[in-house]
Amino acid sequence: MALADLLQAIEADAAAERARADRETAAEAEAMVERAREQAGALEAELAAAPEAQARWEAEQALALARLDVSRAAASARDEAFVSVLAGVRAKLAGLRATGAYPDLFRALLAEARAALPEAHELRVDRRDVELARPFAGGLLLDPTLETEGGVELVSDDGRSVRNTVEERLANAELLLRRRFAQRLATAGVTVP
Repeated sequence: MALADLLQAIEADAAAERARADRETAAEAEAMVERAREQAGALEAELAAAPEAQARWEAEQALALARLDVSRAAASARDEAFVSVLAGVRAKLAGLRATGAYPDLFRALLAEARAALPEAHELRVDRRDVELARPFAGGLLLDPTLETEGGVELVSDDGRSVRNTVEERLANAELLLRRRFAQRLATAGVTVP
């Protein structure tokens, strides 16, 4: 083989090697660019999702706070309505003494108190009930110092007492009344939180 042929073969090999190296470099560069694109896309998606996730979280927080505010407002309105109903009941109790049913109620309250404290020696009544109480005192010391819309208080020698007044009975029934009020609101279609 002549020197020219050898040089030509070396040049052809070198050209082929350069072409192969160029192809490998181009393929490697293309793979790097593709990886960079993928990473950029992933980063872009992550960055795009981060504000969306943050915005979604903030919206959920705002919604939860709004629900809490609505719940508080509904509870407050329900409590105000119950207090109003209770005030109406108290107003009715304030006028109870003027009704024809009061003497029977007074006797019943006194009988219950006597059954609860048979050894009582003192009967406390409102000054407005002294004349009503006199025939039922039955040996009890009559004391007109009780301030009530209706009812009695019995006291024994050892200091025990039984207060059986309409106010006490209302106070004792308040929890049950509140529960029934809430049930009525619920059956009437009023949402109770």
